[in-house]
Amino acid sequence: MLRVMLVDDEPPARRGLWRLLRDYADIEVVAEAGSVSEAQARASVLRLDAIFLDVELTDGRGFDLVAQLQPVPAIVFVTAHDLYAVKAFDVAAVDFLLKPIVPARLALTVERLRRHRQDAGQAAAPGREQQDDVELDADPRPGDPSQRIHLRIDGKSVIAPLRTVAMLAAEADFTRVFLKDARDYLVCRLLRHFEAQLPTPPFVRISRSLIVNLDQLERVEWQDAGRCSLSLGGDIGPVAIGRIAARRLRQYIENGRMVRV
Repeated sequence: MLRVMLVDDEPPARRGLWRLLRDYADIEVVAEAGSVSEAQARASVLRLDAIFLDVELTDGRGFDLVAQLQPVPAIVFVTAHDLYAVKAFDVAAVDFLLKPIVPARLALTVERLRRHRQDAGQAAAPGREQQDDVELDADPRPGDPSQRIHLRIDGKSVIAPLRTVAMLAAEADFTRVFLKDARDYLVCRLLRHFEAQLPTPPFVRISRSLIVNLDQLERVEWQDAGRCSLSLGGDIGPVAIGRIAARRLRQYIENGRMVRV
């Protein structure tokens, strides 16, 4: 059973999310809060697996709550403002939901929470190696169709063509590897480990927390204030990125990486 708390300063929003979560037998809403202070007080005395957290609250922002929690449960940001997506990645959020919540999209979030708990449990198991093994099956060569990534995770092997790796996102000391078929794997390796192994191009590190496979970009929507949103196909994204990352991405595109814009 996943024990979750809903944090939103609008009671109707909390009720709406609670009704949607009732459809999941393994989700139990154990607390609600309408402010950072109230949420912090409740989180300190409850054993929580996850928090569905609004960003803009009456006494601060959801990021303020995350900074106060120790340990930090799985965080799912729920907001009407996609400009916070990049910062959500920086604090290792499991997911980022935009209001109004689409039930089908919430189903993906719940599945990611289940995987996150499973991965965390495996990482804490006695006798586990400190780091999972990550290998490339051949010397990195851009455009080589035989190139594969091999993830050995807790005694299991996941082997996938390198071209199917759409994105890698830092989650504290871990990295989540997103495949184009909408599967993702949490690996006990820092993002910089992948950065050193993956061929550039097409893999480019556009921010502190994000590596993107430019060959998998389906669409880039340029926005005001220098930001942009990436679509990588399937259930990945759209991923909103900030000004600095957007500027780096534009430079890569203008230097010859052809994507549909």
